[in-house]
Amino acid sequence: MFEVRQICKAFGGNQVVKNISFTLEKGERRVLLGPNGAGKTTIFNLLAGTIPVDSGDILLEGKSIISQSVAMRANAGLARSYQKNNLFEALTMRENLVLAATASQGKASSLRDSFLDKAVMQIVIETAEQVGLIDLLDMQVKHASYGNRRQLEVGIALASRPRLLLMDEPTSGVGPAMIEGFQRLLHDLPKDLTIIIIEHDMDIAFSIADKITVINFGEIVFEGTPQQTKGNKTVRDIYLGDWDKNASA
Repeated sequence: MFEVRQICKAFGGNQVVKNISFTLEKGERRVLLGPNGAGKTTIFNLLAGTIPVDSGDILLEGKSIISQSVAMRANAGLARSYQKNNLFEALTMRENLVLAATASQGKASSLRDSFLDKAVMQIVIETAEQVGLIDLLDMQVKHASYGNRRQLEVGIALASRPRLLLMDEPTSGVGPAMIEGFQRLLHDLPKDLTIIIIEHDMDIAFSIADKITVINFGEIVFEGTPQQTKGNKTVRDIYLGDWDKNASA
């Protein structure tokens, strides 16, 4: 469904991403792990088209998207949620979702016209239910809690009806109760939706991933199932440390 072939990226003399390659089947949940500064978010920027690759190729359903813009990749079915909230603060949650749903329908219209579009509004309701915001739709984003904003960020990505979803640390900065909610959300997403997640919460990473790719200094140093990842000495040395010990304490 998705293939990354030997992508590289340097900033000046600093090689940040080095010959990254991996493939995903339709519906696969892939988690990218690695210490801060390993290059994970840069990889996401390359996949989404925010920054150009220096070399390599990226294929979505067998077609190269390497020369496509962010908007073209979005139209092809690739969506992304961000590590930092990227929302319209003065609008309500409903209006934010309406804008995303309108774009997913290939339309450019005023908010008033979108509110009259049954297909758009159906997407908004379904998405709000998915991310647990159905009772908060008329709240202005600027008055929402940080956790609810994180939910909305994911909702905006889902409202575009993607086939491939990139999620950059969806649980960053939220409390334990909200993390449990995100875990349920991720488990309940459509099974045919292919997802790549950057995540630092080990419980979430190991519970939702079909496969884990570990990045260090811009390179893939390990790839395997969650169980294989837990037991790999290299991974433990560079990233996990005593996580298993602490988890069982």
